[in-house]
Amino acid sequence: MDTHLFRELGELLVGRDSTALVELVKNSYDADATEVVLRGEGLIRGNGVISVTDDGVGMTPEIFQSAFLRIAGRYKESGKRRSPLYDRQYTGAKGVGRLSAHKLAEELQVISYPHASVALSNSETRQGVSATIDWKELEEQSATLDEVGAALRVEPIPMAPDQEPGTKMRLRRVRGKWTPKKLVDFVQEVASCLPPTQLLDPPSFDGQDSQWTLGAIKPWTQRPDDPGFKIKMEGELNVGEPLWVQLIDRSHWLLEIDAQTDGVRFAIRPTPNELKRHPSAQSYYLRRDHPDPEKGPFFTARIYSREGPVLGSRLLSDFADRHSGIRMYMEGFRVVPYGDQHDDWLGLNRDYVRRVRGFTQIPLDDWSTDLLPEVEQESFKIRGNRQYIGGVFLSAAGGAALRPVVNREGFLQDEVFETLRLLVRNGVDLLIRAQAAATEGVRNQQIPSAESGDDAGFKSDPNPSPSIADPADGTDPGVDPEEEDSPSVVSRRKLKFSLTKAEYELTQVRGSLHGVDRSIADNVARQVDEAAAAVSAAKESAEREESDYAMLQVLAGVGLQFAAFVHEVNGLLSQAQQVRTLADALPATASDLVKPLRLSSDALCQSLARQASYLTEVVGPDARRRRRRIALPETAQTSLQLLDSAIKQRGIEVIKNLEPGVKTPPIFPAELTIIFTNLLTNAVKAAGEGGKIMITGKPSADGGVEFRVENSGTSVDLAQSEKWFRPFESTTTEVDVLLGQGMGLGLPITRRIVSEYSGRVRFVAPSSGYATAVQVNLPPRKGNR
Repeated sequence: MDTHLFRELGELLVGRDSTALVELVKNSYDADATEVVLRGEGLIRGNGVISVTDDGVGMTPEIFQSAFLRIAGRYKESGKRRSPLYDRQYTGAKGVGRLSAHKLAEELQVISYPHASVALSNSETRQGVSATIDWKELEEQSATLDEVGAALRVEPIPMAPDQEPGTKMRLRRVRGKWTPKKLVDFVQEVASCLPPTQLLDPPSFDGQDSQWTLGAIKPWTQRPDDPGFKIKMEGELNVGEPLWVQLIDRSHWLLEIDAQTDGVRFAIRPTPNELKRHPSAQSYYLRRDHPDPEKGPFFTARIYSREGPVLGSRLLSDFADRHSGIRMYMEGFRVVPYGDQHDDWLGLNRDYVRRVRGFTQIPLDDWSTDLLPEVEQESFKIRGNRQYIGGVFLSAAGGAALRPVVNREGFLQDEVFETLRLLVRNGVDLLIRAQAAATEGVRNQQIPSAESGDDAGFKSDPNPSPSIADPADGTDPGVDPEEEDSPSVVSRRKLKFSLTKAEYELTQVRGSLHGVDRSIADNVARQVDEAAAAVSAAKESAEREESDYAMLQVLAGVGLQFAAFVHEVNGLLSQAQQVRTLADALPATASDLVKPLRLSSDALCQSLARQASYLTEVVGPDARRRRRRIALPETAQTSLQLLDSAIKQRGIEVIKNLEPGVKTPPIFPAELTIIFTNLLTNAVKAAGEGGKIMITGKPSADGGVEFRVENSGTSVDLAQSEKWFRPFESTTTEVDVLLGQGMGLGLPITRRIVSEYSGRVRFVAPSSGYATAVQVNLPPRKGNR
């Protein structure tokens, strides 16, 4: 095999740099190490070194050859897949974890001394192993794995009688450019590969009255005599003192889940912080049947929830940003990305924004005298991932049905994973219901204010931020001054402005809570969070409505053209058939047939080009990116190109009187194209064979622009003309080979677009020599007259 295989496998099987280092940490765990020391040196300067040192059972030269150097070897698959000293369940089985060293650095140095339990029986003396793998030289100097040469150096080393077993790996010439931010992210991700002891230990407020609790969680499958496993980080990988205790001390509720074959138990309890705020808050102990008691998965979980911002130092707030979330662990090692800042595997961030989610009906048993009733508007207690700290703990046996993805990041989202997600979310929903029940009685408490005379430590800002403008003057920050909008668009902007201003003021209230009495601050923070949730939901709804409205207009225009395109395809098919007939009948001497063959082919290409040009103009990336002023001579260009074939075949004369040097008010190009295409399509149908169409454009008296599209042929009764602006009132009933049958939507769509700019579109008296005229008026932007 080509030596490039190492690079391919290293990149494919390990997703991120931190995961690569964690794979080496797992190897130390599988080697019965009680401690692994990770040290980083010179990472930011370049050509850095990462060392991984453990006190595990080590390797003999024979094991190094047969296990470490054998890619996808079966060393860990032999026997019961347990470690030799402490009977640990192996976390690795594919035999490719050491390729993570290739992902991290260009060279790997290994020194290992074996424990007596792994020394081969036929060895007279125990020997260690020293090895170097120069990945870069291996790939550059060796074409195949049969030509490794000096890139791999392995030799036995003697062991002194008092030599402690263990393995040290040095990853030299670390790959890539390391910035301070990359180093911080890398260190935080590696440090979080094991659960904090504060999540594994029973909570400090456990009482005798608890009907059921998890007690101490043991995330690893190991014997009672196992001394445990820990990571020590040194040098540039030293993260300092973790702040888990402080973060958990600020929690308000605790959720514990135990999902086993005999059912799923939920324990929901208020913390001392919550009882100070709401002394009547209750604990709940609930149970439901397991959805799949045969395949599982089976797990335990401990999750803390808090309400409001993290008050305290900036260091603690940053720690909360990095470590909040509900994470997942398999055999004590974290499964990324679950619980990352931007991961939403439980849908909590999604539902926090929407605040319209109805809770799933959870089939609970009557396991407690304290039932957990449904609470009105309980969905407003939903919190995002940042408000939770917790872990879901799986063993290899309990999570056997879960299938990891190939790059070690996450599980395949099959029905087993969905069962896991469902049960954890069940617990969170029950916790939210308990929170809502505890606060139901105090929901209507008033927030103290400076105006009411209540001295609660609130102070108004004498110098409000200038970044939010007053909508009374008609301005809107960040809006292109060239843009023009209708009253409905202006109303939507005012709504968005008001919501943005409300968010800003709520932020100011949060900032004023520092130094305020804790009980008052917590109460205010809770109500501010509820208000912020309502504002967030309103903003999302307004943005979604505006986006959907704009897209519907574009899609309606595209849909009309696709209806015509269906009939255009029939014309294309006829032309293609003509090409084929001519080709079949073409004799060797019939050069006079080449010309019509070429003409037919050209017509086919031009027809497709016209359609493609129109669709690009309407739905291309620049079509609705920003409004702009468009020169009058350019306004009908795309539409005329699209209809060129129909105009020529009918012998229609098109006269353009579009004043040069005049521009439209700001408008989306896609909208202007849809307007002219609808008007000109109707004009072509009505003008008939040998007819005339006149397009005029000039400034209007109010400072805007005025368009007219007039045609000879069929006239429209002005007294009855408004009916053609109603949907599905079509002026044509016969199918046109080139333009299709009218759907009665072109004029309604045109009026809807024009009205968005406070304009008008209507039938008017035509000029001499024409039968019908449609006039469009687009007024100027307010304030620019």
